[in-house]
Amino acid sequence: MSMTTLKELAVQFSKKQPKQVDALTEKAPILDVIPFEEASHGLWNAYEDLSTVQGAGFVELNAPLPQVTADADLKKVDLAIMGGEIEVPEDKARMFGGKEQYFARKTEAILRASGMAAEKKIVYDNFRAFALDHGKALSAGADTDDCYSIVAVRFEPSVTCGLYSPESFRRGSLLDQVPINNGGLYKNAAGVLVYGMRLKGYFGIQIADPRSVAAIVNINAANVPTAAQVDDLLAMVRADAADTKLFLHMRCKNLLNRYKAGDGNGAGSLQTFAETRDLNRTFEAWNGIPLVTSYNLLEGAEAAVSLS
Repeated sequence: MSMTTLKELAVQFSKKQPKQVDALTEKAPILDVIPFEEASHGLWNAYEDLSTVQGAGFVELNAPLPQVTADADLKKVDLAIMGGEIEVPEDKARMFGGKEQYFARKTEAILRASGMAAEKKIVYDNFRAFALDHGKALSAGADTDDCYSIVAVRFEPSVTCGLYSPESFRRGSLLDQVPINNGGLYKNAAGVLVYGMRLKGYFGIQIADPRSVAAIVNINAANVPTAAQVDDLLAMVRADAADTKLFLHMRCKNLLNRYKAGDGNGAGSLQTFAETRDLNRTFEAWNGIPLVTSYNLLEGAEAAVSLS
C-alpha cells in the first residue's frame, strides 16, 4: 500500500479548500513529513504481525525439504479523532457578513493550532512513548527536568506510518465540517444564541516494528549526546536516508552544532576566511538522515527519564 503526506492527501481530496492542509502543517513541519496510508476498515486498521518465520534451507540432492513457516498474529490499531466545535454569536456573525464568512476566516488559525497540537502529541505520545516502553531509548545523562529528546523514526508502508480514514475528506476538506443544528440558531451552554460548526477527522499512528522507532532522552546543555550515541540511535532503527527522519527541537539541534563548529575540545571544525559572508554553523542531516526540527516540541521542559 502506498503512503502519502497530509499535504498530498489534501491535493487529492480537498478540492473545496485545498489550502486547508497548508494551514494545518505550516507550523508543524514534523506532521508535514509523516507518511500516511488509508486505514483498512475506515476507523481502524488491521495488520499482521509475523510471530514465527522459518525460511528455506539448503539440503543434499534427493533429501527431504525442510518445513517453511510464516505465522502471524492479527492486530488492530484504532484511529483517534482530531476535531472540535466552533461557535459564533448571532450578532457577531452578522457583522462578519454571515456565519459562513466568519467560520471561513477562523478555519485557517484553528487548523494551524490543531496541527501544532497533533504534531506534539504524535511525537511524545506515540513515537517517544513507544521507544521508552520498548527499551529503545538511550540517555544523554541529564537528571533534571530541563531536557530535550531526539526521536528517530524509520517509516515503512503498512508497518510504521500514519493512518487516515477517507471519512475525514468526504465533504472535500481535510477535516469534515458539519453545521450544528443544521446551520440554524441555537442556545449554547451560556444561554446565548449562536451558530455552530463541527470539525472532525480520523487519524492515527501505527508502529508495528519495534526496530523502527528509537530515542535519545535526558539531553540538556550540560549533557549533549555523543556522536557515537547518535550513530547508535540510527543503527537501532536500521536508518536509511530514503525513509528515516530525526525529530527534535531547534534548540536541541543547536546543541549538536558542536560537531560541526567545534567546541574547543577538538570536536568538529569550522574554517572562515576574509571573504566569508555567510557563517553556517549548523547542518541538516546526520550521516545522510534528515533532521526535522519543530518549535512545537517542549523547549527544555521534558522531565528526566530513568531507563531500566
